Amino acid sequence: MATLDTRPVSDHQQRVLQAACALFLRDGYRVSMGAVAREAGVSKQTVYAHFDNKDTLFHAAVEQLVLPLHASLTPESRDLPSTLHALARAHQTYVMDHENVALGRMLIAEAPRFPAAAKAFFRIAIDTVAARLSRCMAEAMEHGRMRREDPDVAAELFLSMLHGLEGDRRLFGMRARGQKAQDGWARHAVTVFMHAYDILPDEPARTNKKPGKGTEFS
Repeated sequence: MATLDTRPVSDHQQRVLQAACALFLRDGYRVSMGAVAREAGVSKQTVYAHFDNKDTLFHAAVEQLVLPLHASLTPESRDLPSTLHALARAHQTYVMDHENVALGRMLIAEAPRFPAAAKAFFRIAIDTVAARLSRCMAEAMEHGRMRREDPDVAAELFLSMLHGLEGDRRLFGMRARGQKAQDGWARHAVTVFMHAYDILPDEPARTNKKPGKGTEFS
Protein backbone atom coordinates (compact mmCIF):
# COMPACT_ATOMS: atom_id res chain seq x y z
CA MET A 1 0.00 0.00 0.00
CA ALA A 2 1.32 3.47 -0.88
CA THR A 3 1.98 6.00 1.85
CA LEU A 4 0.74 9.50 1.14
CA ASP A 5 3.22 12.29 1.83
CA THR A 6 1.26 15.25 3.22
CA ARG A 7 4.25 17.37 4.26
CA PRO A 8 4.19 21.01 3.03
CA VAL A 9 6.25 21.72 -0.06
CA SER A 10 8.56 24.63 -0.84
CA ASP A 11 7.80 27.24 -3.50
CA HIS A 12 10.22 25.62 -5.92
CA GLN A 13 8.71 22.19 -5.30
CA GLN A 14 5.22 23.54 -5.86
CA ARG A 15 6.25 25.16 -9.15
CA VAL A 16 7.84 21.91 -10.30
CA LEU A 17 4.78 19.88 -9.29
CA GLN A 18 2.40 22.24 -11.07
CA ALA A 19 4.54 22.13 -14.21
CA ALA A 20 4.78 18.32 -14.02
CA CYS A 21 1.02 17.91 -13.63
CA ALA A 22 0.36 20.16 -16.63
CA LEU A 23 2.89 18.35 -18.82
CA PHE A 24 1.88 14.83 -17.75
CA LEU A 25 -1.74 15.68 -18.58
CA ARG A 26 -0.84 17.22 -21.92
CA ASP A 27 1.95 14.98 -23.21
CA GLY A 28 1.69 11.78 -21.19
CA TYR A 29 4.34 9.99 -19.18
CA ARG A 30 7.02 10.47 -21.85
CA VAL A 31 7.64 14.02 -20.54
CA SER A 32 11.30 14.62 -19.70
CA MET A 33 12.70 16.18 -16.54
CA GLY A 34 14.23 18.91 -18.70
CA ALA A 35 10.80 19.80 -20.08
CA VAL A 36 9.44 20.04 -16.55
CA ALA A 37 12.30 22.37 -15.58
CA ARG A 38 11.60 24.66 -18.54
CA GLU A 39 7.87 24.73 -17.82
CA ALA A 40 8.51 25.54 -14.15
CA GLY A 41 11.11 28.21 -14.96
CA VAL A 42 13.80 26.53 -12.86
CA SER A 43 17.02 24.72 -13.62
CA LYS A 44 17.14 20.99 -14.24
CA GLN A 45 19.35 20.72 -11.16
CA THR A 46 16.56 22.26 -9.08
CA VAL A 47 14.14 19.59 -10.28
CA TYR A 48 16.58 16.82 -9.37
CA ALA A 49 17.26 18.46 -6.01
CA HIS A 50 13.65 17.75 -5.03
CA PHE A 51 12.88 14.62 -7.08
CA ASP A 52 15.38 11.85 -7.72
CA ASN A 53 13.84 10.76 -11.03
CA LYS A 54 10.69 10.96 -13.15
CA ASP A 55 8.99 8.13 -11.24
CA THR A 56 9.40 10.06 -7.99
CA LEU A 57 8.10 13.25 -9.62
CA PHE A 58 5.08 11.46 -11.09
CA HIS A 59 4.30 9.91 -7.70
CA ALA A 60 4.39 13.35 -6.06
CA ALA A 61 2.26 14.91 -8.80
CA VAL A 62 -0.44 12.26 -8.39
CA GLU A 63 -0.41 12.78 -4.62
CA GLN A 64 -1.16 16.47 -5.18
CA LEU A 65 -4.15 15.57 -7.32
CA VAL A 66 -5.66 13.15 -4.79
CA LEU A 67 -4.99 15.11 -1.58
CA PRO A 68 -8.68 16.21 -1.31
CA LEU A 69 -9.78 12.57 -1.13
CA HIS A 70 -7.33 11.80 1.66
CA ALA A 71 -8.16 15.04 3.48
CA SER A 72 -11.80 13.92 3.63
CA LEU A 73 -10.71 10.92 5.73
CA THR A 74 -8.97 13.12 8.31
CA PRO A 75 -9.35 13.12 11.23
CA GLU A 76 -10.00 9.37 11.22
CA SER A 77 -11.35 9.57 14.78
CA ARG A 78 -14.58 11.34 13.78
CA ASP A 79 -17.84 9.41 13.48
CA LEU A 80 -18.36 7.17 10.46
CA PRO A 81 -21.45 8.93 9.01
CA SER A 82 -19.54 12.23 8.89
CA THR A 83 -16.58 10.48 7.26
CA LEU A 84 -18.80 8.91 4.60
CA HIS A 85 -20.46 12.22 3.76
CA ALA A 86 -17.11 14.05 3.63
CA LEU A 87 -15.59 11.41 1.37
CA ALA A 88 -18.67 11.46 -0.87
CA ARG A 89 -18.41 15.25 -1.33
CA ALA A 90 -14.67 15.04 -2.04
CA HIS A 91 -15.16 12.16 -4.47
CA GLN A 92 -17.79 14.05 -6.49
CA THR A 93 -15.44 17.03 -6.76
CA TYR A 94 -12.64 14.69 -7.85
CA VAL A 95 -14.76 12.90 -10.45
CA MET A 96 -15.96 16.17 -11.96
CA ASP A 97 -12.49 17.69 -12.21
CA HIS A 98 -11.36 17.93 -15.84
CA GLU A 99 -7.71 17.43 -14.92
CA ASN A 100 -8.42 14.15 -13.18
CA VAL A 101 -10.43 12.92 -16.16
CA ALA A 102 -7.53 13.89 -18.45
CA LEU A 103 -5.10 12.06 -16.18
CA GLY A 104 -7.22 8.91 -16.33
CA ARG A 105 -7.31 9.05 -20.12
CA MET A 106 -3.55 9.56 -20.27
CA LEU A 107 -2.83 6.60 -18.00
CA ILE A 108 -5.11 4.27 -19.98
CA ALA A 109 -3.35 5.29 -23.18
CA GLU A 110 0.13 5.00 -21.65
CA ALA A 111 -0.40 1.86 -19.54
CA PRO A 112 1.00 -0.60 -22.12
CA ARG A 113 4.21 1.45 -22.44
CA PHE A 114 4.47 2.65 -18.84
CA PRO A 115 2.69 0.08 -16.62
CA ALA A 116 4.55 1.21 -13.50
CA ALA A 117 3.06 4.71 -13.79
CA ALA A 118 -0.48 3.34 -14.12
CA LYS A 119 0.05 1.05 -11.12
CA ALA A 120 1.46 3.94 -9.08
CA PHE A 121 -1.65 6.00 -9.78
CA PHE A 122 -3.94 3.14 -8.75
CA ARG A 123 -2.05 2.61 -5.48
CA ILE A 124 -2.06 6.30 -4.56
CA ALA A 125 -5.48 7.38 -5.78
CA ILE A 126 -7.53 4.25 -5.10
CA ASP A 127 -5.77 1.61 -3.01
CA THR A 128 -4.66 3.94 -0.23
CA VAL A 129 -8.07 5.62 0.04
CA ALA A 130 -9.79 2.21 0.22
CA ALA A 131 -7.36 1.01 2.91
CA ARG A 132 -7.91 4.09 5.08
CA LEU A 133 -11.68 3.84 4.69
CA SER A 134 -11.51 0.13 5.59
CA ARG A 135 -9.71 0.99 8.84
CA CYS A 136 -12.42 3.55 9.70
CA MET A 137 -15.10 0.95 9.07
CA ALA A 138 -13.28 -1.76 11.02
CA GLU A 139 -13.16 0.56 14.03
CA ALA A 140 -16.88 1.33 13.69
CA MET A 141 -17.65 -2.40 13.52
CA GLU A 142 -15.52 -3.03 16.61
CA HIS A 143 -17.54 -0.47 18.57
CA GLY A 144 -20.90 -1.72 17.35
CA ARG A 145 -21.64 1.32 15.18
CA MET A 146 -21.76 -0.73 11.96
CA ARG A 147 -22.83 -4.29 11.22
CA ARG A 148 -19.80 -6.57 11.43
CA GLU A 149 -18.73 -7.67 7.94
CA ASP A 150 -15.46 -7.70 5.99
CA PRO A 151 -14.34 -4.02 6.18
CA ASP A 152 -12.28 -4.30 2.99
CA VAL A 153 -15.34 -5.45 1.05
CA ALA A 154 -17.48 -2.73 2.63
CA ALA A 155 -14.97 0.00 1.73
CA GLU A 156 -14.70 -1.18 -1.87
CA LEU A 157 -18.48 -1.41 -2.17
CA PHE A 158 -18.94 2.14 -0.88
CA LEU A 159 -16.35 3.59 -3.27
CA SER A 160 -17.95 1.68 -6.15
CA MET A 161 -21.34 3.11 -5.26
CA LEU A 162 -19.94 6.63 -5.22
CA HIS A 163 -18.24 6.19 -8.57
CA GLY A 164 -21.21 4.66 -10.35
CA LEU A 165 -20.89 5.20 -14.11
CA GLU A 166 -20.09 8.91 -13.91
CA GLY A 167 -16.33 8.51 -14.08
CA ASP A 168 -16.71 6.30 -17.14
CA ARG A 169 -19.06 8.78 -18.81
CA ARG A 170 -16.50 11.53 -18.43
CA LEU A 171 -13.60 9.27 -19.37
CA PHE A 172 -15.25 8.38 -22.67
CA GLY A 173 -16.55 11.88 -23.40
CA MET A 174 -20.24 11.06 -22.91
CA ARG A 175 -22.85 13.50 -21.61
CA ALA A 176 -22.24 13.81 -17.88
CA ARG A 177 -24.46 14.76 -14.96
CA GLY A 178 -24.52 18.33 -13.72
CA GLN A 179 -23.27 19.32 -10.28
CA LYS A 180 -26.70 19.18 -8.61
CA ALA A 181 -27.46 15.71 -9.96
CA GLN A 182 -24.02 14.42 -9.03
CA ASP A 183 -24.36 15.75 -5.48
CA GLY A 184 -27.74 14.03 -5.29
CA TRP A 185 -26.17 10.76 -6.42
CA ALA A 186 -23.57 11.03 -3.65
CA ARG A 187 -26.22 11.63 -0.97
CA HIS A 188 -28.28 8.70 -2.22
CA ALA A 189 -25.24 6.38 -2.25
CA VAL A 190 -24.39 7.30 1.35
CA THR A 191 -27.97 6.75 2.51
CA VAL A 192 -28.31 3.36 0.79
CA PHE A 193 -24.95 2.19 2.11
CA MET A 194 -25.76 3.24 5.68
CA HIS A 195 -29.08 1.39 5.53
CA ALA A 196 -27.42 -1.72 4.11
CA TYR A 197 -24.81 -1.84 6.90
CA ASP A 198 -27.05 -0.68 9.77
CA ILE A 199 -25.09 2.54 10.32
CA LEU A 200 -27.11 4.97 12.43
CA PRO A 201 -27.04 8.59 11.22
CA ASP A 202 -26.18 11.42 13.58
CA GLU A 203 -29.21 13.33 12.32
CA PRO A 204 -32.52 12.37 10.68
CA ALA A 205 -31.82 10.74 7.34
CA ARG A 206 -32.60 12.76 4.23
CA THR A 207 -35.47 11.30 2.23
CA ASN A 208 -34.16 10.26 -1.17
CA LYS A 209 -36.36 9.36 -4.09
CA LYS A 210 -35.46 6.34 -6.14
CA PRO A 211 -33.35 7.51 -9.11
CA GLY A 212 -35.50 7.66 -12.18
CA LYS A 213 -38.08 9.80 -13.88
CA GLY A 214 -39.01 12.92 -12.00
CA THR A 215 -35.95 12.93 -9.76
CA GLU A 216 -32.72 14.91 -9.77
CA PHE A 217 -31.00 12.02 -11.57
CA SER A 218 -33.22 12.13 -14.67
